[in-house]
Amino acid sequence: MDTRERLIESTRELLWDRGYVGTSPKAIQERSGAGQGSMYHHFEGKQDLARAAIERNAADLVTRADAELGGPGTVMERLTGYMRRERAALRGCPVGRLTMDPDVMADPDLRRPVQDAFAVVRDRLAAVLDEGRRNGELDPAVDPAATAAALIAVLQGGYVLARAAGSADPYDQAVDGTLGLLACRTRTGIRRTALLAHPLPASSWVEVYRVELPPGQPAGPHFHPGAVTGYVESGLIAFERVGRPVRELRPGDVFFEPAGEAICRFDNLSDREPATFIAFYLLNGDQPLIQPIQ
Repeated sequence: MDTRERLIESTRELLWDRGYVGTSPKAIQERSGAGQGSMYHHFEGKQDLARAAIERNAADLVTRADAELGGPGTVMERLTGYMRRERAALRGCPVGRLTMDPDVMADPDLRRPVQDAFAVVRDRLAAVLDEGRRNGELDPAVDPAATAAALIAVLQGGYVLARAAGSADPYDQAVDGTLGLLACRTRTGIRRTALLAHPLPASSWVEVYRVELPPGQPAGPHFHPGAVTGYVESGLIAFERVGRPVRELRPGDVFFEPAGEAICRFDNLSDREPATFIAFYLLNGDQPLIQPIQ
């Protein structure tokens, strides 16, 4: 670690333990092993060095949150990992503690990285919560922004309770209680995975049909006056739109047929088993479902 890094790391530790006033240039030099000349060679003074240290703390806060919230797993697994990550409960958050330091809060240059870091983490949490709401894992009534702010408040308040009690137990209880409340808003087992998205014309209504193709049955060249979308329930179907390669549709696969576009094939590829699919016909006015092409 070079001299500049030693100065920043030493200042980070001192700010965490003593606050801004207690972090004197002499204390920084003693902890870092750097002389006065080296300190002022790299930084204009205590405020400049403190800003570099606070920015480093803020960046670490965001980086760790990104790693936990952006990793694999369900929304609740990621939120639980973030909330239950091992933290120095009795020592407090190195960024959060700065909010109680009047000298840091009174200086816009020192305060800004603290303010920005919490805003970024709040936005990251809100994005994950919104993902859970959209994919059906969380209740749609969950407010992502408000819940994200509450999760940060629980962590920062948990540090205060732990320090007041001289024990990490109140911090752990606050985290467990919050996750328990959030779990009440989950929909266990429900998952929504986007399969198809396509713009549609204005439609008066939709008609839904289950269609069965007998073994070996071709649908024949055709088109639909209104757009059609659907999914395969069973069997194996050859699907070909004009000018596009043939697709083999299997159970669970989705398809889209634009209004008025020629469909060359929609054929059951099995000679022994029927194929079934669900079709959603989007109709506008008195339209037939299907028109054969001669």
